[in-house]
Parts: sequence; C-alpha cells; structure tokens
Amino acid sequence: MNTSRSYHVRAVLSTGGLWQGSVRELPEVTDAHRSLNRLEDRMRRAIEAHRAQQGDTPATAFELEMEFSTGDESFDADLSHARELRHRADELARQARQVAAPLAKRLATAGVSQRDAGTLLSISAALVSTLLKE
Repeated sequence: MNTSRSYHVRAVLSTGGLWQGSVRELPEVTDAHRSLNRLEDRMRRAIEAHRAQQGDTPATAFELEMEFSTGDESFDADLSHARELRHRADELARQARQVAAPLAKRLATAGVSQRDAGTLLSISAALVSTLLKE
C-alpha cells in the first residue's frame, strides 16, 4: 500500500503533439492528452484509481507536481529561462504596485488627476484608480 502524499508527473511532448504523462513513484501509472490541463486531471484520476486498487483511502489528499519536457533539452532550458524571467517580472510588478499605491494616494491628495498620476508612475489611469480604492 502506497502512503505517499506527493507524486511527480513527467509530461513529455510527443512528435504528434500529444503529452505523455508518467508518475515517478508509480511507473505503471501513465496517461496522455493533447492538453496539459487535461493531462493533469487524467493523471490525478489515474493515481486515485491506482491508490484505490492498492487499498488506499480514496479521499486521502495528495500533491501533484508536474514537470514538462518538449523532448529537446536546449528548448526546455530556453522555456525554463523564459518562465524564470516571467516570475521575476511578476515579482517586480508586485513590488512596483506596492510602492506606487501610497504615491498615487499622495498625488490624488495633492489634486493631481488620475491620468497625470499614471503618467508620473508609468502606469495606467485605471490602475491608479484601482490603487486609490485599495
């Protein structure tokens, strides 16, 4: 009986555009789909079915970690780099918004229009409006 609470799925893109999924901890559990989202759902169901066959409680929650590969290591590295840059950009955007909020409020208090505040902060007037409501 497998009592693991975390499973690692490797999804590899086949030449026909199909994602092939396999579970590291359960090599006999595999599935495939054209969509990564659907593959994840199918892998969850396949793991649950396997666990039920092994006598595990079906209601027991588990984590699913997905790893993706196009089958081309160089391309995968480029994709990973792009994702890392996107995460860093999102974090910087979050920090910029956090810094901009009190500045937008100060500008509004001084009578500066939302459009002008947006120009000064390099954000849209709509975002200034949102920041003023928070």
